[in-house]
Amino acid sequence: MKIRKRYLGLILIALLPLTFLIHFGDYCFGVKELLIIIGLAIFFVITFLVILFHNLYSIALKKELFNYRPFLIGVVYLVVLSLLLNYHDAYLFKTKKSVFETNNSLEEVKKITFFTDKQFELKMKQKHYRCVYKGSFNVSGEIVYLNFNQKNHPLIDTIFYYSKNRKQLFSKNRSVLFTKTNNPLKKENYKYFSE
Repeated sequence: MKIRKRYLGLILIALLPLTFLIHFGDYCFGVKELLIIIGLAIFFVITFLVILFHNLYSIALKKELFNYRPFLIGVVYLVVLSLLLNYHDAYLFKTKKSVFETNNSLEEVKKITFFTDKQFELKMKQKHYRCVYKGSFNVSGEIVYLNFNQKNHPLIDTIFYYSKNRKQLFSKNRSVLFTKTNNPLKKENYKYFSE
């Protein structure tokens, strides 16, 4: 079974959005990335149609057999892209321990999620994008020490105090206050294009 260059090109075009949807470290995601993914999807559809019409031309004039490969690549592309768009920031292999969120009504909302494997994730959500910073944490009594994976993290403090009575997490100099959320398993919905 000979795979032609046009099918390899179609597969490579299908793999391009994965660079924006699979995150191994800290990342930001927003309207700009969505527009790039939409542009790559349009490029994929145009390439798919060109290959499809070339195959139909070969069937009609050269009496070749029908080639299913472009349809198979297209179906796999649609399924993988829709799954990654819906679940690219989900925690598939981690269990949430607790979630804290800021209560201010500013444009930026900060949210810290602690996992059972001593990892944490800090999300900073704004109107048209969100940034995610990851790291590990240590607990000593009522003090939580955050160790970010990269040096350029948005929090000034990496030492937080936990108040069990008020269910709050506040920074050492009390500049940031987080409140524990009641439903840590709730999936977040993002609306990038709404006001």
